Amino acid sequence: MSGRPPRAVGTFGTPSKPRKQRNGTWRTTVRHYGAWKTTLIQRVADTPGEASNKLAEAMRDFREIPADSPITRTTTLMELARELLTSMRLDPACRPGLVEDYRREIEVSHHIRANPNTIKIENTIGRLQIWQGTAGELDRHLKRLIALGLRRKAKQHRVILRAMMQIAVLHGVLDTNPVDNVDPFRRTTNPARGKVADMAALPAFRAQVRAWARGDEIPGTPGYVSGPPRDWTMVWVVDVITGTGIRPYEVFALLLDDINLDAPDPYLDVTGTLEQVRGTGNGGWTRKPAPKTDNGWRRILLPPHTIEAIGEAIADLEITRTPNPLRLLFPARNGSLRNPNNFGRIWRAARGTEFAWVTPRTFRRGVGTAVDNATGSPENAARQLGNTTAVAKTHYIDRPETAPDHRAILEQWARGDRDQV
Repeated sequence: MSGRPPRAVGTFGTPSKPRKQRNGTWRTTVRHYGAWKTTLIQRVADTPGEASNKLAEAMRDFREIPADSPITRTTTLMELARELLTSMRLDPACRPGLVEDYRREIEVSHHIRANPNTIKIENTIGRLQIWQGTAGELDRHLKRLIALGLRRKAKQHRVILRAMMQIAVLHGVLDTNPVDNVDPFRRTTNPARGKVADMAALPAFRAQVRAWARGDEIPGTPGYVSGPPRDWTMVWVVDVITGTGIRPYEVFALLLDDINLDAPDPYLDVTGTLEQVRGTGNGGWTRKPAPKTDNGWRRILLPPHTIEAIGEAIADLEITRTPNPLRLLFPARNGSLRNPNNFGRIWRAARGTEFAWVTPRTFRRGVGTAVDNATGSPENAARQLGNTTAVAKTHYIDRPETAPDHRAILEQWARGDRDQV
């Protein structure tokens, strides 16, 4: 005699009729026959109809999670973020610098000099549970960042949240990734001729940086009074960037062995960049023995002002006998990697108020524009900068597009030659 056929996996039984309890409430139940176990779901309400409605909602939202699964619908977003960081550290394809970039936007820093109120995922939406991390809630978080003027941070958080919530999808907690449904970022455009205007400021900026290095007063920065001399490295870095177009992090990763000033055409090779990895190097900075992108590895021929700057920097290393075990062009005073954050403070002092808009990347854009305007070739500019042509044209080159040649047509129109128009 055959028994009752087994229930299909992933289905519900028949909900029970609501029964009145001793305390006056009404209770109804249903069983879910899952792949791992049978789960009893119950709901209690003040009326039979309300109890049935609550049970129907519970059946609609129910998801079976393995008992040993580390991710459930009640897992907090901060716990989910730590799971993401762990998986990234175990993935050989994830470089340590990328893991560190994610960690800095997730965790609140407890360093004595850190601002505890800096917006991170941990101190904003980190306590939300996965089921509370709806598209609307995440969208409000990202729009709040944009409203505060933190558009770049908002983009970073969106990328991180997408990776986090994808883990929840992978574990069956969510059907779809809620970040896919947040409001897209509106594209911003830079004012026309912005990069061309930057180029015209270079001679005056170079002169001001030299005045600052000599100890003179400049707009926004008082003159040198006491203490150690100002760091002339600022002068050399400006001349290296404006003569090559390399990225700021690539400047501080330049090796003496990759520079040849004695060649018929002096050059430098870009073979690495800096990246920040927690617990290593000077302030967590380490030299990555490869440029930022595949196009970044390149040899650059040097103009005279850059040759002069590099020659002075090398001579200074020999005269001061600065410790330099890594054989860097611009080492820190103790011979380690120069911390870009510390250099940023020097840069802000040297640019003063008159050039407050200038960043280390400003004249990288100028290099791309100058090369493109002179050669008429975006490909040449891209190779100089270590970018693809598409990236160079979008972010670094400022050149108006030439319209088709319609001179004859317009001339005939102006002279009233209707038969030829």
